[in-house]
Amino acid sequence: MKSDQKSPSTRQVSKPGTTAIAAAATGVDQMALAQTAASELESAFLMELSLDVADQLDAGNTSIAPVTGGTFGGSRLHGTVRNGGADWITQVSGHSSLDVRITLDTDDDEIIYMSYTGVVHRADSGLYWRVRPIFQTASEKYDWLNHIVCIGKSKKISGKVAYDVFEIL
Repeated sequence: MKSDQKSPSTRQVSKPGTTAIAAAATGVDQMALAQTAASELESAFLMELSLDVADQLDAGNTSIAPVTGGTFGGSRLHGTVRNGGADWITQVSGHSSLDVRITLDTDDDEIIYMSYTGVVHRADSGLYWRVRPIFQTASEKYDWLNHIVCIGKSKKISGKVAYDVFEIL
């Protein structure tokens, strides 16, 4: 570069795709360029899930907690959890990784398979316990569950493993 030329600033660069290069050249962190979301994330309450869980079985780094029953309910679906599911809990780098598989029986005799993964760890603000449910069903009435994304947050119900589950809109 000639001594009479100035290095380009981020404002001077106008070609598409050059903003990140100019930002890096001037020392601007690329993460600082993307800290504002383009849209808000919205959710709607789907259901409360309350599970009966038997004592954990020790399998080394993974424990298995049999799910022996429970209930679920919200404005669009409600029923019971079948005995026979389980939670595989793996200890990884200071947190627990969850892998749960259960069968839901709706009050109107439909069957829904629900699986979820999640993370549990202690944070300064308390226990961080979040899950990512996925639903599968052959029911025409509940087919909409096959096409949604959900997030669950733990809640305290004495003697139960429980969540409030939210549909992400």
